[in-house]
Amino acid sequence: MKKLLLTLSIAISFTTFSFAQSTILGAETFSINLPNGYTRTVGTNDLASVQWENSEKETYGYIIFENLDELDLVEFDRDINKYADLSVNDFSDLNKYKLIETKKFKTKSGKETVQKQISYYNDELDATIQLQINIFMTKNFIYKMISFGEKEILKKSDKDLDYIVNNIQLP
Repeated sequence: MKKLLLTLSIAISFTTFSFAQSTILGAETFSINLPNGYTRTVGTNDLASVQWENSEKETYGYIIFENLDELDLVEFDRDINKYADLSVNDFSDLNKYKLIETKKFKTKSGKETVQKQISYYNDELDATIQLQINIFMTKNFIYKMISFGEKEILKKSDKDLDYIVNNIQLP
């Protein structure tokens, strides 16, 4: 009887190990409230999960998110400041690139964010484009929110950008 129980428990253990599964975590549910005059759009960025625009003010934005477990595969150390630096580096080779401001704060809902503002010159538009990049981190994902427009127009949209940043609902 002891041999039968031992054999059975070994067989069960072997079966359990041979059918072990991996779980890959998919997307989280998040929402964002936009101020009056802003609408959802497409075509701004192919990797974005959500995009918006204000065609009257010519300001645009989008959100890209990444799974932290997948970033761990490339030895990402889950530091929100380092991710913000990497996000800005994506733009650093653009014409007349300039880092304007960096700040870290909590939104009105208590979410920590690192915000970086950069500008570059766009030859096609013959204009200076300004970007505001906000980085948010949850337990499982990191979010990159990018708002942009011509430099002078974006300055006039400060209240709108603050509203968007303060009204993202993350898990």
